[in-house]
Amino acid sequence: MNIMFVCTGNTCRSPMAAAIFNRRMQEIDRVDLHGESAGLGAMEGQPVSENAVLACKEIGLDISGHTAHRLRGADITHCDLFVVMEDVHAKVLTGAGIPSKQVYVLDGGVEDPYGKDLDTFRACRDEITEKLKGFEQYLLQEALLQA
Repeated sequence: MNIMFVCTGNTCRSPMAAAIFNRRMQEIDRVDLHGESAGLGAMEGQPVSENAVLACKEIGLDISGHTAHRLRGADITHCDLFVVMEDVHAKVLTGAGIPSKQVYVLDGGVEDPYGKDLDTFRACRDEITEKLKGFEQYLLQEALLQA
């Protein structure tokens, strides 16, 4: 199952979320579940935020090679589920024709840390990590139902 983590610029939240998610799926030996990331308004090729790199490095994840990717039609056709950071992202995706059952908003949303200090990125990283626990439960139940 391919899961696309979506935010606005694809330089902060969604790359962190995809990296955290993929490590967790490796830990529980679910190689069938893979996360990628994209942004609705991404400037293609822009480097990931330095503070996102530092916040992830502190928990043993290297996202330094990530560059921003704008969500495109090909992404939509190969992804099974879209995990978004805000309700507005869900509205854009469903407005573009993605069925609402394929869009999951992280519980309560995750505020954009773009342009903020490292402590804000740490808080964002930790919030994503916690909210991914709820998503993991949802996802594993769905995956089991589809198996």
